[in-house]
Amino acid sequence: MGNLVIKRYLGLCGLIAFGLIFNRIFAELTLHFHLPLYLDSIGTIFVAALGGFCPGAIVGFLTNFIGGIVDSSTFYYGTINFLIAVCTGIAARFGAFESIRRLPILLLFLMILSIPGSLFSYFLYHFEIAENVVSPITQDLHSRGLPIVLAQILADYLTEVPDKTISVLVAYTLYQLTPKKIFHFFDMSSGRIILGNPKFHSGKESLRHQVSVFLAFACLASVFVATAVGYKIFTETKQQEFTLLSHSVNHLISDAIQKTDSASVEKYIAELEEKYPQIAAVTWNRPPMENSSVVCDEGAFTVCTRFSSEAIQSEVILFCTKIFSTLSGLLLCIVFAAILFANQRVVYPIQEITAEMENFEYDSKVGRKKSIASICALPMQTGNEIENLHKSIIKAVEEIDHYITKSKEQSDLIAALQMNIITTLSNLVETRDETTGGHVQRTANYAKIIARQLQKDGVEKEIDDKFVDTIYVAAPLHDIGKIRVSDMILNKPGKLTVEEFDQMKLHSVFGRDMLAAASKNLGDSDYLQMAKEIAYSHHEWWDGSRGYPEKLKGKEIPLSARIMAVADVFDALVSVRPYKNAFSLNEAMKIIAGESGTHFDPDVVNAFLKNRPLIERMLKRS
Repeated sequence: MGNLVIKRYLGLCGLIAFGLIFNRIFAELTLHFHLPLYLDSIGTIFVAALGGFCPGAIVGFLTNFIGGIVDSSTFYYGTINFLIAVCTGIAARFGAFESIRRLPILLLFLMILSIPGSLFSYFLYHFEIAENVVSPITQDLHSRGLPIVLAQILADYLTEVPDKTISVLVAYTLYQLTPKKIFHFFDMSSGRIILGNPKFHSGKESLRHQVSVFLAFACLASVFVATAVGYKIFTETKQQEFTLLSHSVNHLISDAIQKTDSASVEKYIAELEEKYPQIAAVTWNRPPMENSSVVCDEGAFTVCTRFSSEAIQSEVILFCTKIFSTLSGLLLCIVFAAILFANQRVVYPIQEITAEMENFEYDSKVGRKKSIASICALPMQTGNEIENLHKSIIKAVEEIDHYITKSKEQSDLIAALQMNIITTLSNLVETRDETTGGHVQRTANYAKIIARQLQKDGVEKEIDDKFVDTIYVAAPLHDIGKIRVSDMILNKPGKLTVEEFDQMKLHSVFGRDMLAAASKNLGDSDYLQMAKEIAYSHHEWWDGSRGYPEKLKGKEIPLSARIMAVADVFDALVSVRPYKNAFSLNEAMKIIAGESGTHFDPDVVNAFLKNRPLIERMLKRS
């Protein structure tokens, strides 16, 4: 088991011990100064608020268990203190201790818990006034005409108001004074780390909740079964005990009848009835009574003793109440200890691993290394299968990182090879066109610059990093169709005739068809799809007046083709052709700007013009 796990357990044990000591100190102070208060739940409330309701519940039960060594009746109230811890822990999770203004809601629930406590006292003390710190108040209320049970409830409630108010305020003060370092140390046991972190919420019912519900139901089922069994056994035992007592009384009376007179016998019967409250009536020298609670012995005289069914019922109820309270408190304490253990050793570790895996950064090498480091840093020294699972996951993600890295290297190599093939193919087309040397690479650079600016401006929503990278790869293939155009037309030094120009215009159709055929053979991809759009539509005009091959206009023209149109025409303007000299940068920019809205998409032109300094530097290097 790792040092961090040991520290967590030692910290929880220390917190529980602190709560127990605090409860006992204040309880003893109230007894010493004869205060009409209990103040035995301050430590319980503080521990539940700081460490969660699991350690708080343990403190609550153990406080009454230890107190029961001195006063046995205290032991049976462990369940009430247990419920106080549960209410406090849940309230603390939802911020009840973050502000004093939120405490009244918690106080209200703690006051309500005084009602089951009062009812328990009523049963525990045989439906009489309980002997505790509120006895004088209960006596006074009862003397004023209130039934004992109502007097007990009202007296307890009047005492609980100042008792729980003081307890909560003291616990709140301790909570606020707790150093942040200690506060965060108990984030795991309290559940704050789970509730306060969105990455732990999957939208599904958590294992922690499922385990808690299952154990709670199993505990309650065990308590009910044990109470039912105890009820049956105790009832039968009491009936046997009262039957034996009745036989003994019958023999005593029978002996007395033979030795003394009737008056003395009646007096003796009265003494026995006073001594044994379980005896309801004793008769002699009369016919036997037919009743399940009557025991008769026949001899020289027939003596019958009727024992009290109410007495048996009272003792059975008291016994079952004690059994139910004791077992429910004990088993719930064990359940909460098991939940605390399961949370620390199973549930929270799994949630941490799951959260890290769900947020694993697969996209980049740096992100993967960071995620792997986070997984390795998780405190998983549980000494069970969870620790083995953690090691297996670390091994798996490291292997995944290795395979992704290798795949990325191979993918980059294939992409580089692919780019070289595209460039070679494009250069092959250029070698046939003696007037366009370097045109392919320059137009690809211009297209990338324009696309990046459009992405930055946010004008076109479809542009992202992938679009920018793809257009840079696809742009060199914009004139791939020229490979099927005659050399005589392609390299004619003069102006083309109408027929020759019609043949030249077919290069856009040839390019599309060639790339479509490549897609069938190689499989469609983003860059081939974009290359087809560019090859087919980069000679279309924005206003639809003079473009070819389909005279598309506006947004009908694919964005990639609109970008390529500006890049292609600009490079043609600043380059030497057999039929013209190269235009200056200023002249070319002026022509591009002048054809915005007619030949070119205005947004594309604006993006191009914004990058004039960069384009000018590129021209100087070429």
